[in-house]
Amino acid sequence: MSSSGNLKGESTNNQETKLTLHEAISKKFDRTPNGAIFTKDLKHIFSLTMICLNLQEKPQKSSSKVNFLNKQAPPFTFTVKEAIDAMASLSLSVESTSTSTTVSYSIKQDLASSLLKKFMTAKLIHTPADRTRSEPKPKVLLQPTPKGVAVLHSYCKYLGFKTAKLPPILNTTFNSMDLFIFERSAVTDTIVFSEYFIHLLFVRFLGEAPNVWKSTNPPDPIPSLDHRFENDDEFDFSNFQNESFCFQQPQSQPQPQSKSNSVLPILSKKQKLRESPFAHNFFTNPESDSHTQYYVSNKGVRLYKDHKFGDKQQMNIEYCFTAKAAWQWLMDCTDIMYPHEATSVLNLFYKYGLISPIILTPSTASSKKKVQPLKSSFYTLSKTGWDISHWNEIKRTVSLANDEEIITGGDNGIVLSNQALNHSTSDASSDEEKPLPVKKEDEQLSLKKVLADPGMRYLFRNHLEKEFCAENLDVYLSIKHFSKKMSLLKNVLEMQKQEEAKGSDKWKAATRSAIVKLINECLSSSYNIYSSYITVGAPYQLNIDHTLRERITNVMVHPNSPLSASFKESQESKTLNDQRISIPQPAYFPGKPPIIEQNNVSSTSLSLSSALNPTIPRTPKTPTHAELSKSIFLLHKLYPLLEFVGQHILKLMEFDSFPKFLSSETFSQAANR
Repeated sequence: MSSSGNLKGESTNNQETKLTLHEAISKKFDRTPNGAIFTKDLKHIFSLTMICLNLQEKPQKSSSKVNFLNKQAPPFTFTVKEAIDAMASLSLSVESTSTSTTVSYSIKQDLASSLLKKFMTAKLIHTPADRTRSEPKPKVLLQPTPKGVAVLHSYCKYLGFKTAKLPPILNTTFNSMDLFIFERSAVTDTIVFSEYFIHLLFVRFLGEAPNVWKSTNPPDPIPSLDHRFENDDEFDFSNFQNESFCFQQPQSQPQPQSKSNSVLPILSKKQKLRESPFAHNFFTNPESDSHTQYYVSNKGVRLYKDHKFGDKQQMNIEYCFTAKAAWQWLMDCTDIMYPHEATSVLNLFYKYGLISPIILTPSTASSKKKVQPLKSSFYTLSKTGWDISHWNEIKRTVSLANDEEIITGGDNGIVLSNQALNHSTSDASSDEEKPLPVKKEDEQLSLKKVLADPGMRYLFRNHLEKEFCAENLDVYLSIKHFSKKMSLLKNVLEMQKQEEAKGSDKWKAATRSAIVKLINECLSSSYNIYSSYITVGAPYQLNIDHTLRERITNVMVHPNSPLSASFKESQESKTLNDQRISIPQPAYFPGKPPIIEQNNVSSTSLSLSSALNPTIPRTPKTPTHAELSKSIFLLHKLYPLLEFVGQHILKLMEFDSFPKFLSSETFSQAANR
């Protein structure tokens, strides 16, 4: 796979010229310690495949498409063969005012087939003709799910697509899902979480009110396209109907009116009632085996009301749900790609005492076992789960005593286990970040503390999205990630000096390979930051000092910039031929995610100066010595500039966004719970 960035310019004959700033070539996907492909890579490959397939609402007839009884193929469908053929040569170029980004992959057939299975397991695609099918099959039409369309939409926004260039499926009722996005470790791809973050996820999981499933329920309302594109710059008329433009009729008696509205007609906007093509009472039934069941996330998990339990059905539980329904919501409504991660999150709900197992028949749940995504395992909310929910107006039929939940039902009551507070699973480490209370009387909440906790960071991001400035947090975190990679590069360069002194050829080769890999990663990271946030006309152009922007541009596009060089890892191959596809192992969550701290730019830069000297390595016995030296020199110059941007953005958030966040409705609601 390869990615490159170009700077557009004009030559003397007015013909457009392009300078390649950076090109990275790799033959492998990033993988977790368990061998699973990184979530971001799966999402990017899936999105690029959907774009290159050029899916249409009325698919063209093809010999590869199944067409029994001459029926019209469902909208936006494709076959396994078409997807595999597309993945053999994926390529996409996105142009902005001053830059263009090209991403390309070449994926061999075996890996492409394996990726399709992963896409289906991740609930990104399904078979519209057989909605219970869980694996792709040749000559069976496939179609993106609401989750898949949401992933595609996010990818297009990330690359800066203009509305007119968006894939057609994004302008339809298929685009209805607001995914819950998990923050992940850049090194291990594990989910970064805290107890408070899990509480926020649980509130989203429950919805604003109990989502009781009945066969007679109308379809869940789906958001308008205005909502789905609310952060886009261009206006969209998709929610207007012709009959909704109502012109004011002339009145018999003249009425006093301002000059400004004496001529113009009054226009009113009437919202269309949008219904998802995935709405179906059978396939949304929590007891069904439908491959995908949820097409909106804001309604919450589907529940049963007044469900009977016990040998004589003497126990009535007001609200309960199956572990399978909870697992299905996590798979359909979040960006989790691997089923075992959804199971791990369920066990975190249990570990933090948010749910309690129902241990009466027909439920097979147990207070002494891990949560398994079974249709026969029933759970209900614990006291803590009720307290943090938005269901405050719901009258509860449970009585609380001595921190235990007791549901009364005749003479024989059942004590719902409160052991979840002390019950841990192997999938969820107890070393996660300790929860950061939203509000404390004895200490003042600071931006540093908010950024250090995944839950508060999630709330802060939501606030920034409403204020249309989430790019400030994104670029700050991207620069922190770049800085960590630079620190790793510094350490490896120092290690190389030590190995040179020892004269170990084996370690020299390994160290050099690590240096090339880290240089590629740092160059790619710097280009992404530059093209997305800094260059004029970037999709999320930052409001920074013009001089600083020019200094960074001069480094990036200098005629002798090594960003035009291409570095290949050990084996020179542009084809992804990774055969190490393995069954995902149980997920583990990171112990303590890196705490974001404000560093002193000058001192950090000085500490890197010696390690990132362009003369290191001094005597590399390779033909790429000059290219490596130039790249290290460029990174050495670029590092303090990007650090300065990061510090500028941090101060901007601290003095502008953070005070608004503290007075926002988002923070107020969190503080009151």
